[in-house]
Amino acid sequence: MKLDARNNSKDAAATVARQFEGLFVQQMLGAMRSASNIDAGQHSSYMDFYQEMYDKQLAQSIAGQDRLGVAKLIMQQIPGGADTTQSPSAAEPAQQPVIRPAPRPTALSPQATRLEATTAAMPAGGVLLSRVEDDDFAETGRIERSNSRWQKPENFIADIWSDANAAARQLGVSPELLVAQAALETGWGRHTMKFDDGRNGYNLFGIKAGGDWQGPALSRHSLEYRDGILQNQVSRFRAYRSPAHSLSDYVDFIQSNPRYRQALSSNGDDHAYIHAIHDAGYATDPHYADKVIGILGGELLQQTLAGINSGVSSYG
Repeated sequence: MKLDARNNSKDAAATVARQFEGLFVQQMLGAMRSASNIDAGQHSSYMDFYQEMYDKQLAQSIAGQDRLGVAKLIMQQIPGGADTTQSPSAAEPAQQPVIRPAPRPTALSPQATRLEATTAAMPAGGVLLSRVEDDDFAETGRIERSNSRWQKPENFIADIWSDANAAARQLGVSPELLVAQAALETGWGRHTMKFDDGRNGYNLFGIKAGGDWQGPALSRHSLEYRDGILQNQVSRFRAYRSPAHSLSDYVDFIQSNPRYRQALSSNGDDHAYIHAIHDAGYATDPHYADKVIGILGGELLQQTLAGINSGVSSYG
C-alpha cells in the first residue's frame, strides 16, 4: 500500500480513506463504551483486551461496507481523487450496519498479541498446525497432562512455578513476572499451541521459529498490529518437550539477542524489564507491557502464589 501511495495510486488512497473511517468508528465505539456503566465485579483487564480487539474488528468491518460516507468525503478532498467507494443504489435504501454487543469475557479469558513472540487470540477458523518436525520430540510418548490440567489457571501456575524460579534467576527478574507473561501469551495455559494430534507444543512465550531454529515447529494464525491495525497472519512457532524447555529457551532468546541488552540491565525492576523488551520489539500490541503488569499485580496470580508458597495445595 505504501508503494502504491508513492506512485499516487488511487486504490491506495481509497484504502487509506477506509482505514481512517475505521479508526473514526473505533473512536466512537470507545467513547460510547467509556460512557456506559459497567459492573465493577465484571470488569477486568481481560475484558478490556477483548473489548478493544472486538471494537477494532467491528470498526474495520463497518468501514469496509462503505455505508457511513466518511471515506467518500475524504476521497473527495484529495486533489484528483476519484470516488472509488461503492454507494447503494438510489432505488434501494441504505442498510444500516448492525452493531451487536461483544460477548462479555470471563475474568480468566486469554489474551495476547506478539511480533517475535505472539500467540494472540484465535481468529475464526482456528489454527493451522504442522506435523512434528523432530523425531526426538515425537518419541517422548508421555501423557500430555497439561491439556486437561491447565483448564484451571491455578494448575498452570503451580506446574511452571519451579521452572519459572530457575529462569528468573538467570534473567534477574521475579518468577512472578515470567508467570504473568506466560499467562498473557497462553491464556493461563488453556490456549497453548498444539500439534494436530493434540500434543502440547509448550510454547509459553510465543517465540517464533526463525531460520536459525533447528527444533520442532508448528504453524498457526496470529493477530499482529501493523501500523496500528490488527491483522491476521500465519507464522511458524517453536515447539518444546516441556514447560521447562520453553522457559530455558526463553532465557537463551533474551540473553542472546543484543536488542534486549537494556532489559537485562533492569536490576530486578520487573516493570522496567517488561517495558524494555516491549520497546525493543518483543510485541506489536501497544499495550503489551501494561497487560503483563496488570496480570502481575492481579488477584488471581497473587492469591495462587500465596497458596503455593504457604504449602497449601488444592490442585489436581
